[in-house]
Amino acid sequence: MRQFAKSLALFEEARRLIPGGSQTINKRPNPAVLGQTPIYVERAKGCRVWDVDGNEFIDYVQALGPITLGYGDPTVDAAVREQLDKGMLSGLLYPLEVEVAREVVDAVPCAEMVRFFKSGAEATSAAARIARALTGREKIVHWGYHGWHDNWTVERNDGGVPKALASCLLSFRYNDLDSLRAAFDAHPNDIAAVIMVATQTTPPATGFLQGVRQLCDARGALLIFDEIVTGFRLARGGAQEFFGVTPDLACFAKGIANGMPLAAVVGKREVMQIMERLIISTTYGGEALSLAAARVCLQLYRNPEVFKHLWTMGERLMAGINAAAQAHGVPARCVGFAPMSLIEFHGDTPAETDHLWNTFLRETAQRGVLFRRGGLAFITLAHAAEDIEQTVAVCDEVFANM
Repeated sequence: MRQFAKSLALFEEARRLIPGGSQTINKRPNPAVLGQTPIYVERAKGCRVWDVDGNEFIDYVQALGPITLGYGDPTVDAAVREQLDKGMLSGLLYPLEVEVAREVVDAVPCAEMVRFFKSGAEATSAAARIARALTGREKIVHWGYHGWHDNWTVERNDGGVPKALASCLLSFRYNDLDSLRAAFDAHPNDIAAVIMVATQTTPPATGFLQGVRQLCDARGALLIFDEIVTGFRLARGGAQEFFGVTPDLACFAKGIANGMPLAAVVGKREVMQIMERLIISTTYGGEALSLAAARVCLQLYRNPEVFKHLWTMGERLMAGINAAAQAHGVPARCVGFAPMSLIEFHGDTPAETDHLWNTFLRETAQRGVLFRRGGLAFITLAHAAEDIEQTVAVCDEVFANM
């Protein structure tokens, strides 16, 4: 029986010192399994993590998505160490800014110019500023999650967001062109951009993304793809390469630097150039350690075997989990795209669904595998066939007991 005493003690102190006990909401421990799953990591390597209590796990949380090559990739780490000897911040520019921008332009279909940031929320907010400044319009239509900034959280306004911003953000339904068309019809000549996650777990219907592109062109709005999660994961050039639809702007983070803090707004030259006159600036945009990591990652992503591996291992994981659930009559399904799939439980009642989830998370953790409720299961280059086989065997045993 795995024990998590050190994790629990640390979290008790964290709740006294840190609001919510964590810097990231999605990393807060699930109260329903508190004390039965790990909370604090001691070290990570490849596709595995070791918690502060000495337990080892095959990890599918992967830092909520930034890890594509695996924890502690030796080539990336070597590049960071080499750059650390040269410096990480300066009052002058680092050549890395140009070198990494060149790699991004080579990889991403819509990218002709690039600006770097530190988080996905920064990148999506910068893209919104660009669109509004270029079009002279204020309203943005969106689908998906784009970060915690006021631009986006005004929709659910959990406090502290000026209500005046609410009129600037509209929404539409995924795979529903009529809902997007209705937004344009209701606000003619007022919509600066459509920003959307090109896909999460539901594939776009035939012609849907192309239809969004055509509507934006016809109504004079920019199309922005939020590729924070899909970028450098579905394909080298992200969802836009995978689905063959090119936006005007795109936002990247997570997989761009294998865990080092880096994000980017990229786009067509005639769109991006307006940033020259806008005050969109950050001290840490040119931080060199993250850029050194990104340069290596982007060079490694040139090898198509990287993404082939993510798809192959992910497909094995999805097929194995689905077969095990079906064999034992558990109402569970692994859906979505193989490099970033999602496990779903469907109980007869919400309480039963909660029970299924809590049992699954507790029992898989006890057997050395980590998933996250409601979170994608991320595959990395470090996940080998034997890791997938072990995971499927664990799921099979857990489903049998459930």
